[in-house]
Amino acid sequence: MTLSIEYITYDNQIVHGTQKEDVPADASFVWYDYSSFEDKDQLLRDFDFTAITLEDEITKLYRPSYYRTDDYQLLICHNIDKETLQAHAINICVMKDIVLTFHNGQLEDFIDIGKIIKNMTEDLEVDIALYILLQAVEQYFGILHDIEDEVIEFEERHGDNKRDPKINAAIFDLKRKVFRVKRVIVPMSELVDKFSEEEEIFNSENSARILKKIKAKIDRQKLIITFSEEMIDEIKENYISYNSYQMNRVINVLTIISAIFLPLTLITGIYGMNFKFMPELNLQFGYFITLGIMLLISIGMLVFFKYKRWM
Repeated sequence: MTLSIEYITYDNQIVHGTQKEDVPADASFVWYDYSSFEDKDQLLRDFDFTAITLEDEITKLYRPSYYRTDDYQLLICHNIDKETLQAHAINICVMKDIVLTFHNGQLEDFIDIGKIIKNMTEDLEVDIALYILLQAVEQYFGILHDIEDEVIEFEERHGDNKRDPKINAAIFDLKRKVFRVKRVIVPMSELVDKFSEEEEIFNSENSARILKKIKAKIDRQKLIITFSEEMIDEIKENYISYNSYQMNRVINVLTIISAIFLPLTLITGIYGMNFKFMPELNLQFGYFITLGIMLLISIGMLVFFKYKRWM
């Protein structure tokens, strides 16, 4: 079992443990962190949960969610892996003097349990859920700033070099990264908006202050996402426009060449038939005259195209 425990003793000391039996009876607050979904059965044995409720709420939900019953609050948010940008569910259950976190992997990179415990107020059941959500939202900034820097660096690196055939694949890779983060932050924004409407739950002055801070941070993150998306779209449009321009130039050149060779092909076709009664074939300088006519036609057409600004 992968269980980590942080609890506050009667003299307000924060102590770490690994077994439920380590927690003294007079502990004023306990945080149980189960870092593997394989610990679900153990969690059900340790605490009075309904198995069906836990199964539905913890293992099946994807979107960030918040539930409140008479006995506990359940907050589901997501950690974003910095390497793969995959979202991983963090399930947080808040009871009177107990917090349970249930997830896969390490929690330290996502939530600083010690910092949250130190920042707790008397309104534990409300504020700790918001403190956890605040830290979760703050964690997204590092990933978003990395993506934003990558987009800016990409634009600077390829601004004058649009011939690289790998640019298109790189653009789609950037769009994929932004999308993976966006599909976590946008639902989180909807959850925070829902909190703002639940005045009967989050009605204390401290809760309103934390909630306002969370909303401001998410709004800033949505602006970063919008900026990154617009910049990627602009890079893509510039790349497509440049390649379309290059393709049009190639087609224009090929069209001019075809137009010039059309009358020349007609002349060579006529005199290539070698009929017996073609007086020009017997001229002493017929060959050179024909070449001269073909040259004049070519030059004349080039001058005409230049005059019309078709080339």
